[in-house]
Amino acid sequence: MKKILKPKLLAIAYAMILLAPGAFAQEHKWAGRTLDELEWAIHDRLAALPFHGVFDTLRFEAHDGTVTLTGQVVKESIRHNAERAVSRIAGVDKVVNRVEVLPSSRQDDALRMNVYRAIYEKAPLDRYGARDLPPIHIIVKNGAVSLEGVVDSDADRTLAYTRALQVTAHLSENLRVAPQQAGESR
Repeated sequence: MKKILKPKLLAIAYAMILLAPGAFAQEHKWAGRTLDELEWAIHDRLAALPFHGVFDTLRFEAHDGTVTLTGQVVKESIRHNAERAVSRIAGVDKVVNRVEVLPSSRQDDALRMNVYRAIYEKAPLDRYGARDLPPIHIIVKNGAVSLEGVVDSDADRTLAYTRALQVTAHLSENLRVAPQQAGESR
């Protein structure tokens, strides 16, 4: 039931955003960066891609109607779907797709799962795993692990790094701490 309801709710929410641009004219903040309407639309489209998950990372830059996509994904279809989804956004004239498809490897797949379990299976980081798209992305290429994404605090960033370090010594941490919103407490 939840799998059927989520896409419908997303479609309704997206339609409301398109139909009421004046209501959303304020600045959108995401991970400490202010996004304009086009960037916010791109962000939303990329976040809603089917099969885009915790083992993929997609980034973008938008300039004068040209959007450059970068990042790493485990499936070619995600790379292709990202380009197609972004190219359909009003205001996007050209998409430069520089997304890397990670090489297929059983060892990398096993490492991904071990790092995932180390990070997401125990409190307090398990709350991130309960989200539709967990914000800590685990990128593995040829045995090297990179943590990408956004967390709520420096303590969470340090804990994620420490837990991943228990699994592998080949680790880089590129997590950002989301700014605290007014009236919000941690």
